[in-house]
Order: sequence, then C-alpha cells, then structure tokens
Amino acid sequence: MKTKSMDPISLCAPVTRRLFGGVLGAALGLIGSPSAHALCSAAKEEGRWRNVNAQAQPAMIDVRMSNCGDQVLNGEQTHTTYKVQAMTRQSSGELYKRPWVSAFYRSWNGRQWLVGKVPTGGYVDHMWMDAVTRNGVPHLRVIIKHQSLDSKPSAQSEHLFVRT
Repeated sequence: MKTKSMDPISLCAPVTRRLFGGVLGAALGLIGSPSAHALCSAAKEEGRWRNVNAQAQPAMIDVRMSNCGDQVLNGEQTHTTYKVQAMTRQSSGELYKRPWVSAFYRSWNGRQWLVGKVPTGGYVDHMWMDAVTRNGVPHLRVIIKHQSLDSKPSAQSEHLFVRT
C-alpha cells in the first residue's frame, strides 16, 4: 500500500484554495451589493453645459464631482465637493479652458446654488449655478458676479445653459 507524501505544501493546498475561493466569493458578493457602492449621486448641475447664447461668455461650463462625502475619516464625516471649469470662445473659434476651481453649495434666495470662484485676469467670477427645468428640458441657470480686482467696476451677468 502506497502512502501519499505529507509535505506541508500538499497539506495546505486544498485549504488555501478553499480559503481563496471563499474570500474571492465574498469580495464578488460585495461588489454587487448596494452597500459596496458610493452613496453619492450625481448633482443635478453635474455635466457639460453650453451657453444658449452663442455670442455670450462663458461659452461652456463643465461641472464634476471631485470628492464623494460618503465616508467618515478619523471620526469626521467627509463632505461632497465639486469642481467647475469655465470655457470661453476665442476669436479663432477655439475654446480656452480656464483652470478647474472648487465649488460648494450655498443657500441663496431660498435655494441651494453651486458656487465656484473662477479667476479671469482682472476679475474673479463668482459663478452661482442652479439646475432648472424649462419646458421639460434641463437648463443650468448661471448668475455671475464679476468682482473687479482693481479700479474697474464690478458687474453681474446672467446666463442660461443646456446640456451637451
């Protein structure tokens, strides 16, 4: 009668395979479960938007989530943050992309607005963005408070954008 070799690797192989299979199965089960996914959903302002007035600036606005605040780190709840990029049309027709800036929600006039401060040279554009629906079509209403950084007068403008 032959006896099988009892080396440690042969003895551990079936256990290791079962353990690996169990761990892999648990991991795959978590991937499909709702609790494994981020709790953040896209903001209604998120996406790429085109100005309905082809002659107005900015020509386009891009809004993205930069951090999902669905976790607690060191006992502190994280906050969801966003980023905004304004794009202006140059005389050549090309789009000039301003740097991405952080954006946060602020209350104003009884509504929650997404606000980003976009440097534009001699001004800082305080962009107040609110997603609205007009005739069943989503629009982004944008109020820009152009804050002068020198002796030029400050100003304000309002724009309407559609999703691209």
